[in-house]
Amino acid sequence: MRVGVTGQNGFIGTHLFNTLNRDKARFETVQYQNDFFENQYLLEDWVANCDVIVHLAAMSRHEVSNVVYDTNIELVNKLIAALNNTNSKPQIIFASSIQEELDTEYGRSKREGRILLDEWAKKNNAMFLGIILPNIYGPLARPKYASVIATFAYQLTHNEIPEIIIDTELNLIYIMDLVDIIIQCMINKTNNSYYIVSPTHQKKVSIVLNQLEYYSECYLKRDGLPNIISQFDRNLYDTFISYID
Repeated sequence: MRVGVTGQNGFIGTHLFNTLNRDKARFETVQYQNDFFENQYLLEDWVANCDVIVHLAAMSRHEVSNVVYDTNIELVNKLIAALNNTNSKPQIIFASSIQEELDTEYGRSKREGRILLDEWAKKNNAMFLGIILPNIYGPLARPKYASVIATFAYQLTHNEIPEIIIDTELNLIYIMDLVDIIIQCMINKTNNSYYIVSPTHQKKVSIVLNQLEYYSECYLKRDGLPNIISQFDRNLYDTFISYID
């Protein structure tokens, strides 16, 4: 199965691409570069070589109004054009978000991008999976961008003081659990325009920060190891230490 991942160097893309590369008996990864979307011929050549395309590439925030929406919709439209021009019908897996429900540029771009790809798939009798993602955490997530856990972990390992803005409850899934779900959907050829990925844990922001502060105290200040009780503790600890220089 030849798999291409847009946004290959991003948080989800890195973990997914590396995991696929370790399973060469079942998967062949098709190398992606960010500039493919700036060159029609390169994008079409890439698309034509994929049995599965996982579309992760997206912008989640920008200081200029409309840039997020325009960028994300443009990426979807260019992908659809490349599929049509090459008469390619790979399985498309599109990463959307629970923020679809919000009236934000990012939320609207994800909702409308998913609908555009779903319409393309139905018109062309192709397989499409629109996955609705909860909050994702794990090593390599970009701090001060999209993940509060990444931000807290980075701050605690770089002599900064974390601050809770809203102590809301987070619906969380660990990155490797998500990667496993995506791979199983590839193998099973799951066809679903609105596939909700259930969180594995629900934690308040304050609880997560307290746990990370405990890791910081044990590991960085007392040069010891924390008490790891649950799988969530293990995953959160692995996330924390990944930000230590």
